[in-house]
Amino acid sequence: MRTRAEHWALPLAFLGVIAGCATQVPGPKPAAVDTAAMTASLDSLNKAFIAAVAARDTNAVAAMYSDDAHVLPANMPRADGRDAIRAMWAGMLKTPGLVLNLTASQPMFTEAGDMIIDIGGYAMKMTDKKGKPMEDIGKYVTIFKKVDGSWKIVVDTFNSDKAAPGM
Repeated sequence: MRTRAEHWALPLAFLGVIAGCATQVPGPKPAAVDTAAMTASLDSLNKAFIAAVAARDTNAVAAMYSDDAHVLPANMPRADGRDAIRAMWAGMLKTPGLVLNLTASQPMFTEAGDMIIDIGGYAMKMTDKKGKPMEDIGKYVTIFKKVDGSWKIVVDTFNSDKAAPGM
């Protein structure tokens, strides 16, 4: 006659064997992201953006954003959606003497290769209402996402390194 411990020994041993055999077999590794190609795309996107701003082409600037994008500019209301972003840029592009330069300094890429986070700086020149030249230097974060095979901006924010008047 078996004792209670002996009665459970065989089933427990069997479960231990099954558990040991049930280790997961690793699946295929995801394809490596081509960060060099993504960096080249980012460079092209930034050049196209600067060119559209220089040409005062509101539609070209707005087309770089996804339909559901968000822009969070300094000292201005947030703009949600391409129509609001187009209106915001239409106002900004009316700034006399506006010249914008971007410098990507720390791009980051998602493991899936479907998003680029562009962290960088900007230099902007313009003319104030009295015709006096002005310059602003600041930083930005722009997030690009692959949308239907094209890179589109989904989030864009920027602000000055200069202290606001009175601070």
